[in-house]
Amino acid sequence: MKTHLRVFAIVVFILVIGCGTASAYSNMNTQPVIVNVDSVPHMVSTEQTTVGALLEELENVIGTDYFLEDADEDDPVESMMTISLTSVTEKIVANVETMPYDTIRRPTLSMKIGESRVVQKGVNGQMSIVNKETYHGDELIDSEFIEEKVLVAPQDEIIEVGSTGIIDGMSFSRAINARVTAYTPSDPGCTGITATGTVAGHGTIAVDPSVIPFGTTVYIPGYGVAIAEDTGGAIIGHRIDVCFESTDDALEWGVQNLSVYILS
Repeated sequence: MKTHLRVFAIVVFILVIGCGTASAYSNMNTQPVIVNVDSVPHMVSTEQTTVGALLEELENVIGTDYFLEDADEDDPVESMMTISLTSVTEKIVANVETMPYDTIRRPTLSMKIGESRVVQKGVNGQMSIVNKETYHGDELIDSEFIEEKVLVAPQDEIIEVGSTGIIDGMSFSRAINARVTAYTPSDPGCTGITATGTVAGHGTIAVDPSVIPFGTTVYIPGYGVAIAEDTGGAIIGHRIDVCFESTDDALEWGVQNLSVYILS
């Protein structure tokens, strides 16, 4: 059974077998013992009769924790016996690690869609990670996190990306897919006046204001430029109603699924 105890620095072996060795061996009660510390053998001499007493005898110079590997403290000391000890040491270790920078993509209307430019270069930071490491001999047994500290904060990389596209010579900031229907100012339920108080006519569209806010100028292929000025009970989500002056034009338009461009 392994016994955990505090054990001596190697200097004790030098002291024990130094100038006093000859007199120690002259004592008939003294026995030589080999003590392996992390597999490194050292010869000591002792008058103690048990392993535990021998280790207690050396306690004044103990500096590190050890495991008693191949004996019990109650075992008798025998001449030239071998006692093996494995050191248990703890180290506080600080490692510096890289903190990667984040990349932020910032839309801008000053550039076309597909264009980009770096306005701030990213720089990695540094962080100190402090752990308590426990070793049995040279073997790492456990690593316990203690703290982390930012040494140098990372700098974000900022990239501006174009959000302006070109459609039929006009700049747009975004496009949405919409189901586009048609109406006239004289349709049943219509008064000819829009929800925003303007007169309905060609170039007026009814929208869901939560998708396309009132006052937004859009371009609809096949219809042209229009302003979001009206709404209706059936106009929900990506649904748009374009206004025509005549019923024939409205019927000819029918129902189309189109990309609608929000002009810059």
